[in-house]
Amino acid sequence: MTHQPRSVSIAFVFMLLDALIWLTFGLVVALGAHPALPDVPLVRWSMAVLSLAVVGALLGLSTSLRRRNRVTYVLAVSLLAVLSLVTLFDDFGLVDLAVLAVTVFPLALLLKDRAWYLQAPQEGGQGR
Repeated sequence: MTHQPRSVSIAFVFMLLDALIWLTFGLVVALGAHPALPDVPLVRWSMAVLSLAVVGALLGLSTSLRRRNRVTYVLAVSLLAVLSLVTLFDDFGLVDLAVLAVTVFPLALLLKDRAWYLQAPQEGGQGR
C-alpha cells in the first residue's frame, strides 16, 4: 500500500475534532464554568492543564501519524484508548457518549489501517 487510504484522512479529522473537544473542555474548566467540578483552584487548574496537554498530544500525534512512524502509531493508539477509558469511567451521559464516539472512531480506523501505518514509507512516494 503506497497510497494513503481515505480512512487515514478521516482518522486525522476525527483526532482534530477530539482535540477541539478537549480544548473546549479545558477552557470551560479553566474559566470555572463547569457546574459539576468543585471550586478548588488546584483541581480546576490541574484539570485545565491536563486537558490542554491532551490537546497538544492529539495535535502532535495526528500530524506525525501521516509520516508512518511506529512509535507515533503506538502512542496514538494508546492515547485514544486511555481517553476512551477516561470517558467511560466518568459519570456517563449523552455528551459523554458523543465524546466517546469521537474518540473510538479514529481508534478503530487506526487499528483497521495498522499495516499502512507500520509499513516503512517509500523514498519519494510521500509527496504529500
